[in-house]
Amino acid sequence: MTWLTDEQAIALWADAATMDPDVLALLLNSAYTDCVEFLPALPEGEDYADKSTPNRMLAQAYQAKSRYNALLGGSEGGGTAELSLTIFPLDWQVKQLLRPKKGRPGF
Repeated sequence: MTWLTDEQAIALWADAATMDPDVLALLLNSAYTDCVEFLPALPEGEDYADKSTPNRMLAQAYQAKSRYNALLGGSEGGGTAELSLTIFPLDWQVKQLLRPKKGRPGF
């Protein structure tokens, strides 16, 4: 399940064009799941599959790119170097796209 097509992901993220299609699909599906889990729960019988918005599509692309970069970070040094990498489920930019904070009125 995904809000983005492969073509849209490639248009938003240059590295996606050089990926194995199965890897791209895995990253997009994983990012979709992450994003949906952060969104508020929907009433019974509804899901976010048909509720695509520009913000949700960008959030999915950013999250997929973040996961991909985390994978690259873990394989530096030809896989021989040990590298500790902390992966956060969603960074603040992705969260802001999914649940924008409204400004508070001021004086």
